[in-house]
Amino acid sequence: MNDFNRQYNFNNFSMNMAYNEHLKQAQKKEKKSLVRSASILGALLVFYDIFINAFGYVFYFVFVSVKTSHITLSRDRVEEFFVQNPHYENSSAFAMAYSAFVVIMAFIVIMLVARFVFRIRLSHLFRYEKGFAKTAVISFPAVMLVNLALSFAIGIFTLIMSENGITVPEADFSISEVSKSAFFFQIFYGVIVAPIVEETLYRGLAIHLLKPYGKGMAVIVSSLIFGLMHGNLSQAASAFAIALVMGTITVQCNSIIPTIIIHMLNNITATIPDFSDVLGNDFVYGIYTGIIIVSLVLGTLVIFAYHKKITLPKDENCVNPTSKRYQYAMLNIPMIIYWCMIAYTFIKSFIQAN
Repeated sequence: MNDFNRQYNFNNFSMNMAYNEHLKQAQKKEKKSLVRSASILGALLVFYDIFINAFGYVFYFVFVSVKTSHITLSRDRVEEFFVQNPHYENSSAFAMAYSAFVVIMAFIVIMLVARFVFRIRLSHLFRYEKGFAKTAVISFPAVMLVNLALSFAIGIFTLIMSENGITVPEADFSISEVSKSAFFFQIFYGVIVAPIVEETLYRGLAIHLLKPYGKGMAVIVSSLIFGLMHGNLSQAASAFAIALVMGTITVQCNSIIPTIIIHMLNNITATIPDFSDVLGNDFVYGIYTGIIIVSLVLGTLVIFAYHKKITLPKDENCVNPTSKRYQYAMLNIPMIIYWCMIAYTFIKSFIQAN
């Protein structure tokens, strides 16, 4: 029984009538507030994707301007430059620098819009308390275990589909050539930029806006967004499962600091095989194998020992039914537009792969 129900005596007919009327009003008020918050979230996500694409074009102009030591505003000049220097677009350093630039710029704009247009304060999500680092380190093996288990399952599914002539798209962030710039941008983007930006947007912002209408609902919806935004099935399934654990930690700590640390540790681990391949050093890959084995063992122990603490929080003090709250959160106009954009990405990557 939530706080709303405790104030009524259900054995009294007149009080039941008043309860029904007040319940309808409370549900209407909660619906309006939830739709507004979810619409703001959807709008920010749509704007973020738009800005990502927009700053992608900006990056090309900036890159050519830097390389030619001359400010370039002509699209023809940019195209001509890359026709003459095709090796740039094919390099890992260029790809990582591109990703870092567009993500940082789009993130800055979205944070400004969130703060000054929608008046959202997110500073409390970055609060740090003693024990957050410990929480992150303890939770990391469990996150790795979930990631490895789902990646293995998706790997089998991908193999089966491939044998039947269907290619399942996969993201490729591996380093293809040895260079200091490639190493730098791989670390800078994958280990620093991506964890901070993604945790702030898909954990901090999403959960902050949806949590007042159900912590469990906020975790699940934000996890679905985080999984699907990767744009391919291989990453989406494991990202969704990981996000459930990370979202629960965010709600419990009321901060994204622990999940930023976990995200960084996860991406550092995922980067090790690339360094091993590029450097041709089997010892480095041995370190990666050791981390995987330890994570499997410790992850299993952590899940058994702390499974109650990483269980999805219950939705209390909500007056609308669970199904209605999910409907209001996910099927408002801005969110529908965002789902369509994600669907387009999935379909496009699948068609290109096949």
